[in-house]
Amino acid sequence: MADTRTSRREPAVAELPDAQEPSPARPLSTAKYLGSAAVLALLAVVLCYQFVGTALTPAGPLHLLLGIVLPVLLLGGPLLAAYRRSKLSDREWDEHRYTEARVSAARSRNASISSLGLTGFVAVVALVGLLVFTNDGAVQKTFFNVDFMTGSLVDIFKALVVNVEIAVGAQILAMAFGLLLAIGRLLPDKGFWPVRALSIAYIDIFRGIPSVVLIYLVCFGLPLTDVPVLSKGDPVVYAIVALALTYSAYNAELYRAGIESINKGQTSAALSMGLSQADVLRFVILPQMSRNIAAPMLSQFIGLQKDTALVIVVGIIDAFSQAKIYSANDFNLSAVTAVCFVFVLITIPQTRFVDYLLARSGTKLKKV
Repeated sequence: MADTRTSRREPAVAELPDAQEPSPARPLSTAKYLGSAAVLALLAVVLCYQFVGTALTPAGPLHLLLGIVLPVLLLGGPLLAAYRRSKLSDREWDEHRYTEARVSAARSRNASISSLGLTGFVAVVALVGLLVFTNDGAVQKTFFNVDFMTGSLVDIFKALVVNVEIAVGAQILAMAFGLLLAIGRLLPDKGFWPVRALSIAYIDIFRGIPSVVLIYLVCFGLPLTDVPVLSKGDPVVYAIVALALTYSAYNAELYRAGIESINKGQTSAALSMGLSQADVLRFVILPQMSRNIAAPMLSQFIGLQKDTALVIVVGIIDAFSQAKIYSANDFNLSAVTAVCFVFVLITIPQTRFVDYLLARSGTKLKKV
């Protein structure tokens, strides 16, 4: 008996063409990095050649060695490495080794950036040296004469004691008075609004007055008042007071920022434990505030040390005044340059210490 069931045909499945995989994107081009590094390297070599010819030796084999051969060997290494890695990236890409090509391209960019940094440094040094020794070393003889610098250093260091006295005395007064200003500005109750207004007015006014103007007014003005105590002071004391008046306003803002950075919950918790407002300020707020503002306060002190040179306007013989006397006698400014070096040598260790404090505080914050 024939099978009368209707046979069902399976629908034909259309064969789709194979999907084409998208081609991977090529690594970022290193041509711009290489080109910039090559141009800067060429400029650096030219500047080195000019500098050596101007400062060290006349034209000759030594001039070529120091002015061309040595800079090319120094700057050509990173540049050649960047070029070879760029070519290696292209070759690996053509061989369909895409991962290796991207790695080589990244190394080429890194080498190009290293070459840019090195050549930029060499170019700047060579340019500065060229400016110093050009015109038969006129700049060097005027500002960097070693004989005049060494001859004035002893008296400069003796006069530097005045700068140190003024800086330390002004900083102590400014820190103490600045803390009082900050506390007066942050007093909470409505009854203290006159104190807050007075503190804000002082901070705004004395932050706006230039330090040199205030030094001039205090050092020359107070002796003219004929007040029994105020008019008979030492000029160094007047300078300390003038700088303390200025920097106490800046320090007050540092104190205020440090106090406001402390969580209000700590104050509430301390008050709930029975501590008075004075105890909270002494045992809770001020210790934490001191740690928070240590680095900015030291930076402020560095600025104060530099401003001690402004006492020259009132005739105090400090390091700058002593150097100016030597410069007037020698018709040369090398003694003033020596003062610059002395102040730099004093402030650089303090600056590095500030960086250390900032880095340590940042590490503590990350751990928290």
